[in-house]
Amino acid sequence: MVITKRALFLLLGLILLVGQANAELQKDVLKKQPLGKVPLDVAFSQADGRIFVLLEGGEIQILSGDGQPLEKVRVGLSTTGLAVSPDGQKLFLISSKDKDLQLVELSTVHNLPVGSSAVKGAVNAPVTITVFDDFQCPYCARLVPTLEQVLAAYPGKVRLVYKHFPLSMHQFAQAAAVASIAARNQGKFWEMHDQLFANYNTLDDAKIRTLAQAVGLDMARYDRDIKNPALAQEVAADMQLGAQVGLRGTPSAYVNGKLAKDRSLAGFRAIIDEELRGLK
Repeated sequence: MVITKRALFLLLGLILLVGQANAELQKDVLKKQPLGKVPLDVAFSQADGRIFVLLEGGEIQILSGDGQPLEKVRVGLSTTGLAVSPDGQKLFLISSKDKDLQLVELSTVHNLPVGSSAVKGAVNAPVTITVFDDFQCPYCARLVPTLEQVLAAYPGKVRLVYKHFPLSMHQFAQAAAVASIAARNQGKFWEMHDQLFANYNTLDDAKIRTLAQAVGLDMARYDRDIKNPALAQEVAADMQLGAQVGLRGTPSAYVNGKLAKDRSLAGFRAIIDEELRGLK
């Protein structure tokens, strides 16, 4: 008996159909996570796999991808459904009472210890701006006047903490960071900071040393300090901290641990005022 190509394809199709008909979808319960309240809806973030569970009573439990509880967010009592943006930074909520879709933006609050970093402003100020900078970054240099305006607008209420994040694309940024710490050790960090940013586009080893002389440093001590590995280690520690919070570029500014996405004077005012209201 001769089997044509057409008949052969039909026969293979029947075999596949029979195989599919006999297949079963098996489920394995990997883990059960107690929630304490009745779950109403669930969504997840594509970026990091976090799971968002809407609970009865207007609460969202956030879980890690493997089901570990992370934090909770309070929402309206009438909230009945949710969705999450792909990056996990926005919640879209629907309510059994309202006809509106509510958009909620989430802010991660990072723990950014001051350590030995240079500080400008009142030591006990209720609001801390932590800035990660690179002395050869033009955008960082442009941010300096804005930060000065912010400090002037909130005397006694805001302090500025400087962290180092020299980018590999900038040849002398690491040396400038070390030089600024050497200046800090002589009580002149901010003077050196201002000179470095004023000359960000002409920095090299000779220029950095000239600026150190211009701010009145003890140059014998300066020359010893910049060779001390501890100063480079301090820069590395700042960079590690920046990497831990997901920093990708400079400048990056955090207000009480929250990333400031709008680094204009108005943007800083908005988030600072919100922080101050929360302290009342």
